Amino acid sequence: MLYEFKVYQMKVENHIFWVAESLSLKGCVGQGETSEDAIKELGENEKEWLDTAKEFGIPIPPITYKKGKNYSGKLALRMSPYVHEKAAETAQDLGISLNQFVNDALIAYTSDVSDSFRKEKIPYPDTEMSTHIINFPVQNNSQFSNVQEELEEM
Repeated sequence: MLYEFKVYQMKVENHIFWVAESLSLKGCVGQGETSEDAIKELGENEKEWLDTAKEFGIPIPPITYKKGKNYSGKLALRMSPYVHEKAAETAQDLGISLNQFVNDALIAYTSDVSDSFRKEKIPYPDTEMSTHIINFPVQNNSQFSNVQEELEEM
C-alpha cells in the first residue's frame, strides 16, 4: 500500500469485524474477519481508488509519511517555587528523589494501568519505580477540577 491507514474493530448488531481505513483516500476502506483480511482488502481497494481517480481526473493526494518520534526520557519542567518546595518536601518524606516523585505522578495520571498498579502494586515493565504508591488527587477548586471528574468516570 502507498498510503497511511488505521485499523480498528467495529460492532454492528452482534457482529464484530475489522476495518482498515485510508487516512488520505476519502472513502477507501477494507473490512474483514481479521485485521489482516481488512488490510488486504484495503490494499486492493486503494488500487481501485487510484485507478478510478486517474480515469475520472480526480486529484490524487500526495503520499504521506509519518515520522517516528524519538523520546529521550528527559523533560524540562517549570513550576512555581511553592509547588517545587512542596514536591521536594513530599519526596523527601517518602524517601524518594524528586525525579521519582514527578515520574510517579505522571504515571498516575497517564497510565492505563495506574489503577491496577496502585491496588495490586504491579511493577511497570522495564521501569524503575519507587516502592511507595502515591495517590495524586486533584483538588476540585483547582483549574483541573474537570480532570478529577473524568478520572472518577473511568
